[in-house]
Amino acid sequence: MPAQPKAIKRAASLGLKHCALLVLTLAVLGPFVPDYELLGLNQHLLLALNVLALNFCLGLGGQASLAQGAFCGLGAYFSVLAHQAWPEASPLILACVALSAWGIGFGLSYPMEKLGEGFLAMATLGLSLIFTNLAVSLSSITGGPDGMLVTTPLSILGLNLRGDIAHYYVFLALLAGGLYLFLALRHSRLGRALLACKSDPMAAAACGIRRPAVRSLSFGLGAALSALAGAVYAPYGGFISPGEFDLELSLKTLLYLVIGGPGNPVRPILAVLGLESLLSHAHFLGDTRTLFHGLLLGAALLAPVAWKRLRKK
Repeated sequence: MPAQPKAIKRAASLGLKHCALLVLTLAVLGPFVPDYELLGLNQHLLLALNVLALNFCLGLGGQASLAQGAFCGLGAYFSVLAHQAWPEASPLILACVALSAWGIGFGLSYPMEKLGEGFLAMATLGLSLIFTNLAVSLSSITGGPDGMLVTTPLSILGLNLRGDIAHYYVFLALLAGGLYLFLALRHSRLGRALLACKSDPMAAAACGIRRPAVRSLSFGLGAALSALAGAVYAPYGGFISPGEFDLELSLKTLLYLVIGGPGNPVRPILAVLGLESLLSHAHFLGDTRTLFHGLLLGAALLAPVAWKRLRKK
């Protein structure tokens, strides 16, 4: 057997073991986390899911996106409004949420890819701002800036999903599924085409790879995962508002992916769980947490350059 397929299989197996170890560790620790800490941990898992979703876009396809907060919010509001009409149809609603978000993501990415680099980032920024403005303006539907109460829980396998620990394991199951899909895609033929488009677009085009279609598929998967995370989170808190899914969530998602490294499935999630847990206990920072996030992003961007210079010396 050629060396290259063996190396690919070895890398896929190693990545799968790391992801499985992370998920199993979180699954075992879940029952031992105090109830008052589970709320914060579930919020960290929501952010981790959005980071993983952005990894589909930036880590595989090299597409910068500032719309993960908007996709998450779209999933949350769509799920809440649909459950008000069909409270027992959670599986169907979640499937529609994922499919709709994938379609929006694909429809947004495909034409922007034909225009060139940079246009997609601006389009996703516009989508994020448009979503926030619509959620605030359509007060008769969304509750406006005051938000809306969520009284209908998710119903999975005939059981209503309630409580911190139940939602913790649903978030964890969604994270495990997202990690498996990410690894399967990265080590597939489509994943290699995505990495080729990311590293050398001209060479990929010369090999017959349709860059807009390939990258749009991956972008749609990231949008779908963010929307599913929002759909699961909405009934958990019992309340949603536009401020929970604004541009700040998208920027934090980008921050932690840069810190952990685009393309790596485990390190960004560890960065979220570790740093967000520390920040949640740093009450003395107050409103300066945003500044702290900015400093973290700057350090993450400068660290590789500084490390290369140190190695040269």
